[in-house]
Amino acid sequence: MWHLRYFIAVAEALNFTRAAQRLNMSSSPLSRRIQDLERELGQQLFLRDRRTTLLTPAGEALLPLARDVVTRFDAIHAALTSAIRGPSSTATLGIGGEIPAAIRTRVLDTVHTAAPDMEIDIRPGAARYLLNALLAGELDMALVSGPVVDPGLSTHPVGRRPLGIVVAAGAGFDGRASVRLEELAPLAFAMYGMDDSPTLLKHLDALMHDAGVHRRLAVESTIGLPHVVSTGHAFTILALDETGVVKRIFEDEQVLCLPIDGTHLELTTLAAWRRDRQNPGDPVTTLANAVTGLAPPAPTTQPTYG
Repeated sequence: MWHLRYFIAVAEALNFTRAAQRLNMSSSPLSRRIQDLERELGQQLFLRDRRTTLLTPAGEALLPLARDVVTRFDAIHAALTSAIRGPSSTATLGIGGEIPAAIRTRVLDTVHTAAPDMEIDIRPGAARYLLNALLAGELDMALVSGPVVDPGLSTHPVGRRPLGIVVAAGAGFDGRASVRLEELAPLAFAMYGMDDSPTLLKHLDALMHDAGVHRRLAVESTIGLPHVVSTGHAFTILALDETGVVKRIFEDEQVLCLPIDGTHLELTTLAAWRRDRQNPGDPVTTLANAVTGLAPPAPTTQPTYG
């Protein structure tokens, strides 16, 4: 079954490195698993060279079959539990570490109103691992930072927060109401969150490159940001809402929080769930119906900070 999951991941990404990241493994063992599957089936499934990965006719034929088998296999646990105990009254909700309390409370209150007898089992974690757990059937829903690009998942926006620059006081921007990205070129961009929102981070990295900001400083988590930002070694981009991470981690630090002049960026929180699990008796159906009843949050406006 895992070999089929590996095959599906590579077939959807058409890139062994990206598929390995999605599966939380390295490329070499993933390549070996695909070779094992090809030997077992007696068919070559991929055409590979240094630049491209393509499905062979056998791979094209296997993909819908593999998806069907994996979907049926993943449905066994819920179906068996429902047959023996009746429909589940417990759902597992993954929550990314960067999700603010206000958005978490909004979703939980909505679910409780829609299904007051349903118990919610909270599973915190980084977005990458939560999305993998969703695809593996280990979670019913997850709250993560978008964007989420996976054909097997459905999403609904449940929160939006404006993004802005956090830079040390005394770094040349005191008294400013906003800052252009080009003005930050002398500083390094403190990058974090590869496991929380890798797609967004790649977008920000490209924006920085286009603006002439070429130095990067990798930080494992937001906890380390004050050490490099407050000392003037780097700047970073964070959600600037009043309930966000800026207020928590930069408390008592001498920093400026500024909107970006000429570029409006926002961080969207998404509720995500397996598209193929919206079936009668599956708790995913209850969760999905509840969150999709929430009106999508309005686009943000940049706040003003002193």
